[in-house]
Amino acid sequence: MPDAPAASAAPVALQNQPTQQFQTAPAAPQEQPTQQFPTAAPAAPAPQQTATNPTVAALTKTESIATMGAGLGIGLAAALVLALLGSIAFFFAGDNLEGTLSDIPGMSSVSNMLTDSGGDYNTPNILQIVITVLVMGISGSLNMTTGASGFSDYSDNGTHLCLPVGLPGIALMLGAAFGIYMLARKHAVHFKWTGVIGSGIVGLLSGLVIVVLAAALPLSAGGSYGPFSASVSLSGASFRTFFMAFVLAGLGALAGYALAQYAPDSGNVFTAGWRWAHRVRGFVRTFVEAVAMYGALFLVLGLIALIAVAASAGNVLAGVLLIPLLLPALPFILHSMASLGGISAAFSGSGSGITFTLFKLTGHFQYAWALWLCFVLFVVATLYIALRASARNMYDQYYAKWENTWKAPVAMMAFWLVVEFAFTSFAAYYDSYKVSLTVPLWYCFVAGIWMFAIEALALSFGPTVITSLPGLWRMFVGGTVQQTPQNVVDYVKACDPQFGMPKAVRTATAVPTVQMQQTMAQPASAQPAPTQPAPTQTVAPTAPVAPTASAPQPIAAPASPAPAPVAPAEPAVEQKPLSPKAKKTIMIGGIVAIAIIALGIIYGVLSSTVFSAKSVAESYVSALAGGDYDKASSIADPQIGKDQRKLLSNSVAKVDSATISNPHVDSVKTSNGTTTVAVSYTLDGTTINETLSLNKSGTRFLIFPNWQITTPLVKSVNVTVPDCAEALTVNKVAVTAKNAEKNGNVWRLRLYPGMYSIAAKSTDYISGESTTFRTGKQNESTVEVTVKATSKLESDLEGALNAKLDKCAESTKASPASCPFGYNIYDDDEYRNFAWSISKYPEINDIDLENGSFTTKSGKAKLTYEWQIGDEWKPSDTSDTFHANGSFAIKDGKVTITFDDDGYYY
Repeated sequence: MPDAPAASAAPVALQNQPTQQFQTAPAAPQEQPTQQFPTAAPAAPAPQQTATNPTVAALTKTESIATMGAGLGIGLAAALVLALLGSIAFFFAGDNLEGTLSDIPGMSSVSNMLTDSGGDYNTPNILQIVITVLVMGISGSLNMTTGASGFSDYSDNGTHLCLPVGLPGIALMLGAAFGIYMLARKHAVHFKWTGVIGSGIVGLLSGLVIVVLAAALPLSAGGSYGPFSASVSLSGASFRTFFMAFVLAGLGALAGYALAQYAPDSGNVFTAGWRWAHRVRGFVRTFVEAVAMYGALFLVLGLIALIAVAASAGNVLAGVLLIPLLLPALPFILHSMASLGGISAAFSGSGSGITFTLFKLTGHFQYAWALWLCFVLFVVATLYIALRASARNMYDQYYAKWENTWKAPVAMMAFWLVVEFAFTSFAAYYDSYKVSLTVPLWYCFVAGIWMFAIEALALSFGPTVITSLPGLWRMFVGGTVQQTPQNVVDYVKACDPQFGMPKAVRTATAVPTVQMQQTMAQPASAQPAPTQPAPTQTVAPTAPVAPTASAPQPIAAPASPAPAPVAPAEPAVEQKPLSPKAKKTIMIGGIVAIAIIALGIIYGVLSSTVFSAKSVAESYVSALAGGDYDKASSIADPQIGKDQRKLLSNSVAKVDSATISNPHVDSVKTSNGTTTVAVSYTLDGTTINETLSLNKSGTRFLIFPNWQITTPLVKSVNVTVPDCAEALTVNKVAVTAKNAEKNGNVWRLRLYPGMYSIAAKSTDYISGESTTFRTGKQNESTVEVTVKATSKLESDLEGALNAKLDKCAESTKASPASCPFGYNIYDDDEYRNFAWSISKYPEINDIDLENGSFTTKSGKAKLTYEWQIGDEWKPSDTSDTFHANGSFAIKDGKVTITFDDDGYYY
């Protein structure tokens, strides 16, 4: 373990010479094995035959085939085991299957009909459920097909469901890596190209096997009875299922092959991954460490959240049983929410969507405080990762440069793009509708910014923090790079000298030789000469054999011209009196602290009084009681159009006893992120209780919460208005249909709680009678206004009627169009020269102001004409008695009438 760096002597290293960063750990205490590399026997020279591709030959070896078989078998077995565990939740839900089928369109009451009638009814078996859960766990696509016949012919095959990768998919990946590593290390299988192609073969076979299983064992249920039948089938045989199985198994196998070559000194793939992660350098180490630590943190938080939600719903067991399908999606979603990202829900059928973020949920979500706690933990983890990276940079300064800070952020952005697609995406499709839930695409940029913050902190403030806190060195030393054993370096070189050697490994390989020469050149008194471990046998590059498992090598010591830094001892400090400058500093610090405390108290008092939800509610109801409706509208937006706000003005409140009185705030409660304030007031001697809802919307003066009332006390009254009325008066304020929401002859008016006198506005033709109205607790009330016709309306209506009849009499037709009189003829060619005149005008019998109609007594019209007898035209005349019923309208002070089509009398 490297010693803690001293603040007075920070380690220094040549930035452009990576070969001087490490020195070889002493090997004398460790006994050298007699056969470190069990080499494979070289093959005898074969007779001259047709040349075989080396990669093909390597892939067709028994060892390579066995390696691929192990990865395929263990991966599928592990995935099936996790799918079986995830199926337990569906086994418990089996009793509800009939109810589920009944909810499918076209299959209502199917199960009841079948079971009650003694028909056949089939439910899914265990294998079908396990394979379905397996498909869901690898993020495959489930396609649902339903059908019914006999009672309601119906079929549907357009429903699809996709879940994110769950624990069965992770098990498939890790199982493939485990099996591949186990035999690839044993048989020294090269990563290039045998391992790469072998990974593709393992992924291909895994995809084919799972698709075949999904096609052979779809989740199906149904039944039949006589001519009636119904069925539902959920199949995972799809291209997405094959693709996801191919990717997961292929990536797992690829990791197994890579670790078998670059970390072969371990007993299993998990230990190999651990050692590789501690030996890698540069941005790769920063990226891997960040993913591991964030993953561990949010895995714990995700499990706690899942169990807490299940417990609040009263079913902890269900939450536990869903773990195989909700992990790792839940930790990733929680990670996004807690790191200033979000979660997006989209509904393509309705064209709507919403993204929930930490700030958007604050004040609207009951447990938003828990998300803020996760954010604090995330920030602490980020600082810890940055300090570990800083400790690594102090001992491995070759990569500690600002020009390298873009690499880890780009890697993290690419990582989150994959996560968003495979590990956090829930989607359901039905016909043209799609419902999806996933981490938004833009979060990859947020993750990259956090990663850059880690790199920036590690290069700027990190070294200062570490050197000033030597007692915490053990917390950060894990971030330093462990030395790659020389036998592993030699094995990697033997596998492929030209490929697969990351820059970090190439640098580490060259370090021991140069550093050893420098060490041996130093005087013996300065440093003892280490013993060079000598391999017992040279391994040919064409047939390398993995080294046996060995203990981890000591962490490399820093190379520096100065002696190795040690944790500084606390020096004895002589007590001296404080200087004036120190006293002044302490005094200023005390004043600042007192000021901060005082400001905190003032802030708390103001936040709980002047800028509180209760204060806003009190101001609102006080403004209503004082008749200051304009102020009330400024405190709480009435949430209606500008034209409809005419009755929310101060002029309406000027009438005596128009406003409420005795306003009072009774209580303030917060639930589910919404604050509710109970208020009461008196109106017409009656106490009325109301509830206001408030939410925080931004800030006031940058620091105080800005409370907004979301449920203003705006009441509605539906007024039935006669067609002849063009306007109303409400507390002497005139309103027209423009100021209301009109539906036929019903005007919907918006007003504040109070007493109102409503009447139709009197004109030359009508006189309105006033109606008193008092708002109540209910939002909707109905009022009907009455009007009377004036004598002027009767006279003007008769004048309009006579003028309309005279206009009809001007017609030269036997039956004037849209007129109440006429003469029926059978042959137009035998009649001519029609002339009408009104011999008796009808009198107005009744006027209906509510419907805007009128009826008349009988009138008479005279008709003169000529009709043909032979070749001669003879004059003639006739008369028609009629009633001129119709409707009237008053507009712009004028009366217009229209005759009824069914009021004609011949």
